[in-house]
Amino acid sequence: MTGRFRAALQRPCAGRYPRAMDQEGWPQVERRQGGDRRQRRKYRFNDRRSGFDRRVNGVKIGPLQRTLITLRDRPRTLVGVLVTVNLLSVADFALTLVALGSGGQEANPVLRRLFAISPLWAGIFKVVVLLAASLLVWETRRYRKALIAALAMLAIFALLFVYHIVVLTIVR
Repeated sequence: MTGRFRAALQRPCAGRYPRAMDQEGWPQVERRQGGDRRQRRKYRFNDRRSGFDRRVNGVKIGPLQRTLITLRDRPRTLVGVLVTVNLLSVADFALTLVALGSGGQEANPVLRRLFAISPLWAGIFKVVVLLAASLLVWETRRYRKALIAALAMLAIFALLFVYHIVVLTIVR
């Protein structure tokens, strides 16, 4: 073995990453300040699918699709739908109290048990659950399924309101 080859094997950085060397082949002094500058990898779920097909430009679309696009693009309209749902829920609660006073029964088993405890607890539960559902729809409003859920809530409470009005007029 030649002296040059043996000296290369004895260097601390021989065969490792290339570093700045001084004239004799020894690594230079580390001058970097601070801690580790590498960034940690963070997992970020980048979901761009919203349920809306972007390729429908100029193509006829149905009334449901048009309504969903309107709700997605106009937040005030969605706020109006969610406020209407909450107001219909409060009206449903008030009409349920009237029906219970005239001898009716609550159809919802959860609310039936809460009405047995106290109508106040049933009302609080109903308002809190619907506000939570409305906030969930609002937070996920860019997704098609959330907007469909908002329209479904509106339809259900509107039908329930009509049912209460019809039943109360027939009973009286």
